[in-house]
Amino acid sequence: MNQILIIEDESVIRNAVRRLLERHGYDVAAAASVEEAQTKYDLDRYDLIIADVRLPGASGTEVIQLAAPIPVLIMTSYASIRSAVEAMKLGAFDYIAKPFEHDELLMLVERSLKQNRQLRQQKALKSDVAKSYPVTGMIGRCPAMLKVTERIDKVAPTDATVLILGESGTGKELVARALHEKSHRNQAPFIAFNCAAVPEHMIEAELFGQGQGETQAGLLKMAEGGTLFLDEIGELPLPAQARLLRILQTRDYDDLTHSDQKTPEIRVIAATHRDIRQLVQNQTFRSDLYFRLRVVEMNLPPLRERGSDIQELAHFLLERSSKQLNRPALNFSRSAKDAIRHYRWPGNIRELSNTIERAVILCEGDTITPELLAIDHQVATSHIKSGGAPDSLSLEEYFRQFVIENQDLMTETEMARKLGISRKALWERRQRFGIPRAKRKS
Repeated sequence: MNQILIIEDESVIRNAVRRLLERHGYDVAAAASVEEAQTKYDLDRYDLIIADVRLPGASGTEVIQLAAPIPVLIMTSYASIRSAVEAMKLGAFDYIAKPFEHDELLMLVERSLKQNRQLRQQKALKSDVAKSYPVTGMIGRCPAMLKVTERIDKVAPTDATVLILGESGTGKELVARALHEKSHRNQAPFIAFNCAAVPEHMIEAELFGQGQGETQAGLLKMAEGGTLFLDEIGELPLPAQARLLRILQTRDYDDLTHSDQKTPEIRVIAATHRDIRQLVQNQTFRSDLYFRLRVVEMNLPPLRERGSDIQELAHFLLERSSKQLNRPALNFSRSAKDAIRHYRWPGNIRELSNTIERAVILCEGDTITPELLAIDHQVATSHIKSGGAPDSLSLEEYFRQFVIENQDLMTETEMARKLGISRKALWERRQRFGIPRAKRKS
């Protein structure tokens, strides 16, 4: 039941409002002044405070700061635009002039309670996200990650465009979110867009909105005042690259849409797992856009190069998965820890996370074993005799290396045949290890 506090010095009005609200199911308390309300009640316990402006002693508007962030609805007999504006400037949720209709007051009460619930839900959700994805305290103590966190602290307060490089699954979006959360834009939207996940003919509509006369806004507009994160920027088609470059250079949406809509004020962060310099050399990525994006460049190390961070991440992910799946506290066996430490993790943190989540689901006791992780066979080496390849690769590393080296030379059918798997299995493993199919040059 929602709890409401009324602060009103006129007993007739105070009692009438109290009875009205109680008839509609609210738990109501009342006081004749701000001082009495502070003495008798804990202001933090209420979902809404309704206060008159003119009170003996302190003005009713003073309760706005005393009770923040509890919403305060201001009442007054002195109805004027000036007093309404002053109350709103001080942080009042809304303003109602006496005498007022019962329905009008009930509508404002319900609206304020609804908004308060939404704000609390958003705060709780943000807290849960922060616990699951601790962007403000990223896990990692290896030199490369310390350099990343140091750079995040330096770059986040600025509006500089950032280009994040790293293999698939290394946490590029997490870094982008950290840059957003530590910036002055953290109360505005963070919009993530994967350039490789949308058909090429739809990308421009998704990013920039529909053409003249259409009402559908693009992601740039949705990110107004906040951050737009363009993941897999290397997959962005050349026409969309040109349009994005124009926005970054001129901030003039008129030139792009021939409409009256201006470019939203946003920060752009981009990321890719591909060798973007090679894409520039191959003329599949614009050099001018590349230089515009890499005002600041950040390189994320693969998991296999992060030393003891792997164990710390594994324990964090185990705790997170256990909580999300409503499981009691679990731990790794010694052999499971060894398997995690010695495996090369070609899918990086994403693969580690998925592996641990699967193990938690399948675990019937309180200990995660190598069998549950299903990586004991992967630690075995595969001897590569030709091509100067390393003589110690896991099966997943061999698959990754083979696909990357041969996808420009073979069709999908030929690669699947050479690997001894079906085309469907090849596609599924591409998805699992984050190896998108290379585009054919026309």
